[in-house]
Amino acid sequence: MMVELIGVSKVYPNGVIALSNINLSINKGEFVFVVGSSGAGKSTLIKLLLKEEEPTTGQIIVNGEDISRLKRSKIPHHRRNIGVVFQDFRLLPNKTVYENIEFAMLVAGNPIKDVKKHIYSVLDMVGLVDKANSYPHQLSGGEQQRVSLARAVVNKPLILIADEPTGNLDPDNSWAIMQIINDINRRGTTVLMVTHAKDIVDRMRKRVVTLVKGNIVKDQIKGAYDI
Repeated sequence: MMVELIGVSKVYPNGVIALSNINLSINKGEFVFVVGSSGAGKSTLIKLLLKEEEPTTGQIIVNGEDISRLKRSKIPHHRRNIGVVFQDFRLLPNKTVYENIEFAMLVAGNPIKDVKKHIYSVLDMVGLVDKANSYPHQLSGGEQQRVSLARAVVNKPLILIADEPTGNLDPDNSWAIMQIINDINRRGTTVLMVTHAKDIVDRMRKRVVTLVKGNIVKDQIKGAYDI
């Protein structure tokens, strides 16, 4: 089991119940969509997995480790096992494509000798070898998201969390990004993707977990977005 939530609830100090007694298991190598309207608890779920928030009750186990009990000093190591892609790319504007990815590797403590080979490997995977020396402002939105994906997986994380990764893209670029994420999954990385994109969920035919007001109301293998 790669991810397991057991009886997890999250109540914020203002009394908002973001998640209510959630039980969820995600196997190693699985691809899971998490869907639901605004306020359903999707963002809170991501924050809990990244240890940005603490559960009010329950256990969260990632790769066999109970992160509910994780010491603060161990959090950076935990996060290195999780690649994250956001809707808004979050590239460093003053660094080239190569340097953006290099920065992620160096922060993670990778030996300098390994950096160049791995960077060009992931750039090849996302189809951007020829853009290595370009800056983010010289790229299209689709290309910037490809760089974000390359940066997220260059350290070979066990899990890729994709938070609305196609939210700022047109349909053609959205589908191209989904094909890359699917390829990352086929290579063995567990994928958890939060999205509002009904067309993508329906087309991909993966497992779909539906959240409504902090509760899992549906969990379908090869499901559709039907709320």
